[in-house]
Amino acid sequence: NKEIFILEFENIIKEKNDLQEKTYNLEKFIYSSKIKEKTKIEQMLLKEQLNYMRNYLEILRERINIIK
Repeated sequence: NKEIFILEFENIIKEKNDLQEKTYNLEKFIYSSKIKEKTKIEQMLLKEQLNYMRNYLEILRERINIIK
């Protein structure tokens, strides 16, 4: 059904936009001096999290391009 397809596409776009904002905010934090307030382990985990977020963001972008 075309309506379901459009709704799913809109959901993917929203998810991508939300993740993009969260990724940007985490990047800002990681590259700021505030990161030094975290332990070395927390810093490492946040950087790892950012990696996964970037990968997931790329997958969402690819899905959107395929659907277009």
